[in-house]
Amino acid sequence: MTLRCSLLTYTGHGTCWSGFSLSWDPKTGTNAQDTQDSSCDITLTVTLQKKDNNRKWTCTLTEKENMKISIDFTSTFSGVSGETLSMFSRVGDDVSLPCNNVIYPNCSSTVWIYNRDGSTGTIEVVTLGKIKVDQTERLSLGSNCSLHVSDVRAEDAGLYICQQYLTKTGPQHGGDAPVDLSVLTISSTTPVTDLKPNVNMTLQCSLLTYTGHGTCWSGFSLSWDPKTGTNAQDTQDSSCDITLTVTLQKKDNNRKWTCTLTEKGNMKISIDFTSTFSDIEEKTTDSDDVISTVPGTSNAVKLPISRIMLFVTLTIMAAIVTIHTRRIRPPKALPPQADEASGIEIHVLEE
Repeated sequence: MTLRCSLLTYTGHGTCWSGFSLSWDPKTGTNAQDTQDSSCDITLTVTLQKKDNNRKWTCTLTEKENMKISIDFTSTFSGVSGETLSMFSRVGDDVSLPCNNVIYPNCSSTVWIYNRDGSTGTIEVVTLGKIKVDQTERLSLGSNCSLHVSDVRAEDAGLYICQQYLTKTGPQHGGDAPVDLSVLTISSTTPVTDLKPNVNMTLQCSLLTYTGHGTCWSGFSLSWDPKTGTNAQDTQDSSCDITLTVTLQKKDNNRKWTCTLTEKGNMKISIDFTSTFSDIEEKTTDSDDVISTVPGTSNAVKLPISRIMLFVTLTIMAAIVTIHTRRIRPPKALPPQADEASGIEIHVLEE
C-alpha cells in the first residue's frame, strides 16, 4: 500500500513555510518506506498484514514540533474475510456473538447473515440494524451490535457473519467478521421413563458444527465423567460424537453424567445428563419393620417403624393439646335455677 500526504498552499503543491513539516504515524510496518519529495509532500509504502485491517495511518502537520493539523487514512480490507471466531454453547443456553467490524454504534449499518450446517444458502437475520420479522422470537441485537441467541437449539449451529453497509443498496464496506457457533448436545437413547436399576442406559454426546454433525477441529475431543459403572462401554464414532452405555444401579438415581469438550487438555465447555429413576418404590429393610397382628385375625402385618413413630407422636401431641385446653378453660357458671335447686335448708325442731 502506498499513501501520499501533501499540503496544498497558495504558493504551490507541497510547499511549506519555514519550520513546517509533515510526518507519518505509525510509519513502521513490513518493508515500510517513508519518502519525502519535499517537507510538505511525503509518501509511505508498506506491505499490509492481517493486523492492519481497519488500521488508521495518520499524516500530521507540525510547526517546530507543535501539531497544527492531522489527517487519517484507514486501511480497510475488502473481499477478504477476517479471522473466524469460534464459540461454543450448550442446548438451552443463551449466547452473544460479537461483531468486530462495527461502524455505527446504533447498528444502522450492520447486517447479520448465517449459514447452517454447511448448507450452500445463507439466511439474512439482521438488515441494517433491524431483526427480520420471522427471527424475532429468539434473536436480538446487543451491545456493539452483537447477535444474541436465546434458548440455543441444535439447529442454531453454523457460521454467522457480521457485515457493514453504509447504504441499503450500496456495496459492502470492509470485510466480514465471521463467528463459528458450535452447539454441544446430550441425549439418552433409552426412554427416560424406563430408567431404573438393572436397566442399560445409553447416552450420546455430540458437537454440532458448521462443517457437520460430530466434526471436530484438530486438538478437540469429547469425553465422559464419570465413565465407570457396571458393564460400562465407552464408544467413539468420531472425536466429537461419543456414546456411553452403562447398567444402572440404585446409587445412580439422580446421578449426573457429564460430557466435556476439551482442546489439547483444556476444557472448553461441558453438558450434563441426570439419570432420574421413575416409578421406583421406597424399600425398607427387615430391621425397620415391626410385625403387628390385627385383633380378631391371625394375619400378621408389617409396619415400618417410621410410621409407628409418626402415629405415636401425633397421638401424644393430641393428648397434650387436650389437657392444656381443659386447664385454661374457665369453669362454667351454673344457672340461677341450678343454684337454688342445689340449696339445702336445715330445720331445727324445738321440743
